[in-house]
Amino acid sequence: MRSKADVVVFSNSGVNYQIQHPVRTTELSRLLQSKLPGFVFLACLSVVAVRPYQHSLYDMDMLGYMGNAVAMSTVDPREIHAAVYQEIFTHVPNPARDHLLGRDNHILPDQINSPRDRSVDAYHFAEYLPCFAIRPLYNEVLYVLHKVGVGLVRSTILIAVVSYLGLGILVFVWLSRYIGQLYAAPFAFLLMISPPILNLARFNTPDCLSALVTLLSLYLLLEVGADLPGYILLLASVYVRTDNAVLALLVVAYLSLAAKRLEKSKAAVLALLAVVSVGVINHFSGDYGLKMLYYRSFISVPLAPGELVAQFSIGDYLHAFRSGVSGLANGYMLLYLLLGAVGLAARPAREPLDLALLTLLYTAFHFLLFPSSQERFMGPVYIGLGILGATAVSSIAATSRTAKAAA
Repeated sequence: MRSKADVVVFSNSGVNYQIQHPVRTTELSRLLQSKLPGFVFLACLSVVAVRPYQHSLYDMDMLGYMGNAVAMSTVDPREIHAAVYQEIFTHVPNPARDHLLGRDNHILPDQINSPRDRSVDAYHFAEYLPCFAIRPLYNEVLYVLHKVGVGLVRSTILIAVVSYLGLGILVFVWLSRYIGQLYAAPFAFLLMISPPILNLARFNTPDCLSALVTLLSLYLLLEVGADLPGYILLLASVYVRTDNAVLALLVVAYLSLAAKRLEKSKAAVLALLAVVSVGVINHFSGDYGLKMLYYRSFISVPLAPGELVAQFSIGDYLHAFRSGVSGLANGYMLLYLLLGAVGLAARPAREPLDLALLTLLYTAFHFLLFPSSQERFMGPVYIGLGILGATAVSSIAATSRTAKAAA
């Protein structure tokens, strides 16, 4: 039996019959086969990306990354300090500028003393650079953009916004594999304009770039089966954010023990590379260690971290953990978990489920190691749960339409 758009040819007892049918190609099917939904999605997402480009958060961590980029050209603390703060005075608008300079009188004194001190003391500012040197790949990209003529502040904004657009394209392509471009476009757009994902593009930090690199590696490994580039990106993500080593360990364990796609010896080598990479990065960056990270994140921001022996007890951790759980309960996590639960109940395809579970496990381990409820750490799990939920909602809708048509 052979079928065309308007003719069905079949055979019965050696005699061929032809039945003429109306052309079945409808406007909807033509739209499904066209690239129009993708172009519309990208155009709309580009318009949305203008807002984070124009309204960056200009957070304090930006200064440390900018300082590390300048430090690739000079080791003089005074030159580094002058270059960074010249950018702040020139390219950061108020009230963000006053906040970075420690002139914001609306926050507590223990939170304002360190920014104010760093703005005038080049050597205390330099003592903070090792805290942000542990993101070497991000600092390198920042340095390259600066060398080709893009300002330091503008470079941090560009990296975040371009990474956000890349994330949007990845989510659209991922969803298109399951629900087609016509339905992937609105679902991907809604996911990308949700507040916690859109805000990733406003942070002057490696978080948006990190989410792009990690999720792209998972797409290559889980969906495409492109193992070599997938593993390379997965290991590269450790050099964007060292805590991505946790995700790398989870992924190689899953592919080796559950999916049976990776030999145990190769999995052990990849896991070792991820762990060693963290050690190498911490050693050559001059990092002060976990206690200093916990101290300045959960207790107080010191004036001179290089001159302080930080103390952080089990009680301090439990207090930070309780605060973090409260922050998660008051944020977007429960909403995305609900979306993921809907996806799980709909019995989706294996790959989106694996994505959601891996990113959820990663976020859980990350929270145990560093109990912060900041939404910028949650990008991968929000997108993983969002993709799972979108494929499930579309599947439920398709089942409902089929049932109505049969009735």
